[in-house]
Amino acid sequence: MGAREKHNIMSDIHTHGTKSVLMMSTLAIQPLAPVRGTPVITYTLHSYLKAGWTVYFVASFKPTLMDNELAKRLHISWFAVPLLRKLVKYRKIGFFARAVWWAIAQLLFFINGLRIFHKHKVDLIYTWDVGAAPAGWMLAKLFGIPWVARYLGTFLFDQMKNVAWKVRFWQQVLAYKLPADMVIMTDDGTQGDKVLRTLGVNMERVRFWMNGVDWETFSSLPTQTEARRQLGIGSRHVLLTVSRLVSWKRVDRAISALPGVLQDYPDSVLMVVGDGPERRQLEQLAESLGVRDHIRFVGAVPHREIPAYLAAADVFLSFYDLSNVGNPLLEAMMAGKCIVTLNNGNTSRFIRNRENGILLEYEDLPRLPEVIKELLANDDLRNRLGTNARKFAEENFWSWEKRIETEIAEVNQLIEQYKKRRYGGGAKD
Repeated sequence: MGAREKHNIMSDIHTHGTKSVLMMSTLAIQPLAPVRGTPVITYTLHSYLKAGWTVYFVASFKPTLMDNELAKRLHISWFAVPLLRKLVKYRKIGFFARAVWWAIAQLLFFINGLRIFHKHKVDLIYTWDVGAAPAGWMLAKLFGIPWVARYLGTFLFDQMKNVAWKVRFWQQVLAYKLPADMVIMTDDGTQGDKVLRTLGVNMERVRFWMNGVDWETFSSLPTQTEARRQLGIGSRHVLLTVSRLVSWKRVDRAISALPGVLQDYPDSVLMVVGDGPERRQLEQLAESLGVRDHIRFVGAVPHREIPAYLAAADVFLSFYDLSNVGNPLLEAMMAGKCIVTLNNGNTSRFIRNRENGILLEYEDLPRLPEVIKELLANDDLRNRLGTNARKFAEENFWSWEKRIETEIAEVNQLIEQYKKRRYGGGAKD
């Protein structure tokens, strides 16, 4: 077991009125990393810092930070248990290894939190996803401050049909049922609101919000010709996927459709933007299908480069299990792209079949090559679907600025309520 701690501190002095937040996360993300950063984390951290907050961040992995002023203003602590991380991957002992890892993680989060509370004033506990929730709840109870639990969607909705789902996924169930003062569940199509209701969570404390989108980045895109020249794409027809390469995001479905597309459109390329543990398997699949020369595995790229890939594409493909309403699909809509996706989760709230995209049922997947070829053959259809997707985005998506502004306003109210209870003689729930 290894443990490390690093602090990037501009000042330990809290001026009057300055608030501070302790964030904790087990997610395999890299806050503010130059390539692998997660936009949700980046925008949230940036916004809290911009609003004058002091941010302490405890992670169960070694973060990678950009060498910029924003990163230097974070107070970073981290710990690692690499042996258990490896054991979790073994199916026969994975369940027990996860339980042990979970228990140790709670202890280490708690200890790191105590150290921070001992040295600094903290006004708010903020946990990312389920892994740090119990430790966050304990620290909030111990020090009498509010706790915000942030969940980036859920996979439990489809599991609720199984008899023993609460036992099998007890860590998620426990985290959701702990009484957070505010629960922020991302409205990403995975129907997290229904999961929380099923578990008896007080929905008055739940904020079921979509992620914000970066309208500034997508306000002016290069032309398709410029984007292709910039990215070195010489093919006439360009298909695009953007996601982390993990099993449930099913990039294999796009790859498997490519042989059928190439029969009639041999000058086509599939751009696979993103990286992850499934990359090698996907490359092997492309080799086995004989389409490796028509696929470019781009890897992870800085988020600021995503608009160029979208501008270069003719068709955007997304075939996740669970739901497809993630930021890549939202950004494809903002870019006015023709989208082909699956009707699962709440995806149909955003994509209306043949109105602002193509929405396939699972039984339609064998027809995917024909669907793509129809779109490549019909410029007017592609353009109409893309234009309507952009219109839907303009009318329905809120910016990251507005999204985080709303969150911080509610968090400030929550802190003030706690202060009134403490100093006004009221009892804390």
